[in-house]
Amino acid sequence: MKIKCLGAIRTVTGSCYQLENPNGGFTLIDCGIFQGGRQTELRNFNTALYRPKETQAIIITHAHMDHSGLVPRLVQGGYAGPIYATEATCDLLPILWQDAAFIQEQEAQWKSKKNKRQGGQGISPLYDREAAEAASKLLRPLKLDSEDEILPGLVVSCLTAGHILGAASVRLTVKEADGVKHALFSGDLGRKGQLLIKDPEIPPKSDVIFMETTYGNRLHKDLDRTIDELVSIINQAYREGGKILIPTFAVERTQELMVLLAQAWHEKKIPQDIPIILDSPLAIAASEIYLDHPELYDSETMALVRKGHGPMSIDTLKITRTGEESQKINDIRGTAIIMAGSGMANAGRILHHFKHNLWRSNCHVIFVGFQAQGTTGRRLVEGADTVKIFREEVKVEAKIHTLGGFSGHADQLELLEWLKPQIHPDLLVILTHGEESGTLIFQKKLADLYPNLNTLVPRWLDVLDLPPQAPMAISERVPLAAEPVLAEVLASDIQSFQRRLARLQNQLTNRQEPLSPEKLSLLENLLIQAEAIAVSTETDVAA
Repeated sequence: MKIKCLGAIRTVTGSCYQLENPNGGFTLIDCGIFQGGRQTELRNFNTALYRPKETQAIIITHAHMDHSGLVPRLVQGGYAGPIYATEATCDLLPILWQDAAFIQEQEAQWKSKKNKRQGGQGISPLYDREAAEAASKLLRPLKLDSEDEILPGLVVSCLTAGHILGAASVRLTVKEADGVKHALFSGDLGRKGQLLIKDPEIPPKSDVIFMETTYGNRLHKDLDRTIDELVSIINQAYREGGKILIPTFAVERTQELMVLLAQAWHEKKIPQDIPIILDSPLAIAASEIYLDHPELYDSETMALVRKGHGPMSIDTLKITRTGEESQKINDIRGTAIIMAGSGMANAGRILHHFKHNLWRSNCHVIFVGFQAQGTTGRRLVEGADTVKIFREEVKVEAKIHTLGGFSGHADQLELLEWLKPQIHPDLLVILTHGEESGTLIFQKKLADLYPNLNTLVPRWLDVLDLPPQAPMAISERVPLAAEPVLAEVLASDIQSFQRRLARLQNQLTNRQEPLSPEKLSLLENLLIQAEAIAVSTETDVAA
């Protein structure tokens, strides 16, 4: 059994694993978009790496974009097979893909205009809304806890992962010439006792487990304490007269917050006249899908709904669907709770609210989910003094809060608890979907607890040959610039950089006064580094 690691390897985005099928061709388990820094996001354009025309099936563990967001790109590149996911995930994916396509079209249009004004080239979006619609037509729903033979020799079973609505761990039964093997892909694992949905299910034993480690190096705060902290922040902001900005993930986190805010409002723990605004068309659409799947709720959530504390039961709740309605939020004086996408503040309406409020000392920003490297959210959490919003540096005077207890990911103890019943002498655990430092810490923790357990932390593009106890990693590197659209993006970046160097040269030539020795030395060192990077660029891009 050979599996190639195409994403979520020593990082938390771009989740994708490419299985060589028993009878030829490939199956992808997840097909997520890469988010974060520029170099990381360039990977999204390398469609050839995924071999879409040779792929026979795609299986999606859940609807989050880092697990599903690249699928329309592959459809645009020639994939025409079925896309399997649970019923709820199949309901969520079309709205998420359409939203992502719209954003990409807008960004490509803006960048093309900017480049052309400066004598450069236009660029194409990663994919468009037509590709998103085409991908949606390929969706094939699977029931939880069923076994479905999707290809000859390949049986799929989806088990509750407890992360978001419809999220599943995917267990494959692969029938090969040398016998039957079972490979389990954890997907993103949720927490026991979290809001809204049922707890993660413990799967049957497998030969190999691809296991997420997003929080493999830390423990979450207690949820009750986190709720108390949320209520305290709201009341403090109300006394100060400032806005409360919550960057929200459209799926799951928004719905959890709506339930909690409704409960706090009904119990009079927060001011009764405080406006609560859901400023995210995507989150609104996702919430409507949640209402269609009460069979996936846990018993605690059903009890709240029966008491009338459902997410839409607040008198001061305002839902803003249009851009005009969103802009009017800026006219609100005093405190308001504003929930807007995106959850990592790397796009969406939350950026407009940041621009209007981050520089205010009575503003409170509450992060309720993981913030990936390279995102605006991560920079704020790490204490940045300024952040760039729509090409403008904005001073950060707002109070920044991180509420870890809301995480939809299992922490270190919960991951260990999920894995323990599945351990057996021949098990191989492949640790993925975590930043490198956290994943390696979790690997060490496993080594301390289970000295005989075989674990592996692969690297991006490793091909794993997986007999039960002898994993072999073969690195395969594909030149990124081989793809025409990616080459187009890279060419645009290089042209922009060359123009900046030309401007710098002009500024130095026209200076009225010479640079000080200290500044000259600093500039010389930077140029030496730039020359070294330029020489190694071809190697780096290929790697």
